[in-house]
Amino acid sequence: MTGRIQSIQANQQPHQFSALQAKEVTKPHAALPLELSHKLQTTLELESMIELFSEGIGHDIPHDGITYQTHTTETPITLGNQAHHSLNYNLKVLEEDLGEIHLFRGRRFSDPEIEQLENLLATLLYPLRNALLYREAVQSAFMDALTGVKNRAAFDSNFSREIELSRRKSSELSLIVLDIDFFKRVNDRFGHTVGDLVLKNVAQAVEATIRCSDALYRYGGEEFVVVLNGTDREGAQLLAERIRQNVESLHFSSPKNLNVTLSLGVTTMQKDDTCKELFERADAALYQAKDAGRNRVIVAQ
Repeated sequence: MTGRIQSIQANQQPHQFSALQAKEVTKPHAALPLELSHKLQTTLELESMIELFSEGIGHDIPHDGITYQTHTTETPITLGNQAHHSLNYNLKVLEEDLGEIHLFRGRRFSDPEIEQLENLLATLLYPLRNALLYREAVQSAFMDALTGVKNRAAFDSNFSREIELSRRKSSELSLIVLDIDFFKRVNDRFGHTVGDLVLKNVAQAVEATIRCSDALYRYGGEEFVVVLNGTDREGAQLLAERIRQNVESLHFSSPKNLNVTLSLGVTTMQKDDTCKELFERADAALYQAKDAGRNRVIVAQ
């Protein structure tokens, strides 16, 4: 059957589906399903869009599950369950890769269902492209361009949500505020290019030390914040000490006499803490570490 896919397994090569093919596929039909097209244009959130698409095609093409994944993310959007038979498509607009979509069910898909699916996929392509562009813009706004970690805006946006989530789950939440010791001297002695290199290497060392569930932010200048979910005071102190040691052991090929250390302040959320109180307590511990000689961890009491 030319140009069609009949029940291929997930590990087989997905079919390429582009906007040009969408026009060809829809020629026998009077028009694209306007209702589905309108629904898809009501959101720019990827998960909501895939859910709307799954619901919109469910009557004509019953399926047990659907997954969608871009080639730049590790975690797919998954709705329902995978099954023995699947229809898999690589989605493209003008050679722009939009990712892969997979439909699953226990019985084979018929030729009319496949033709109808390809007709309906045409309604998804451009809303999906807009959602991906929106996500890219949002991510760029919340990322520090130099170090590649989240920035101050992301911290301000996420921190209160982390506190509320911790309260709802009755779980521990800890905070580490860290600062590169004598960073101004690095810039003054070696130049801002080396200073930028130090910032990048410190961010990479911290990210390599924390868990995937933790979040690292560049708060400003040479100051960073780590938000630790499900971590008590002792665990946060141990992690802060590992961060300190890992950064102290960094080696720079040029200049060879460059040594970098951190001062770190640690605290754990108390019952009635506000965002401001929690942060200020960790920040005060950081300045105690600096006053005590730097290159050390101080835990707020």
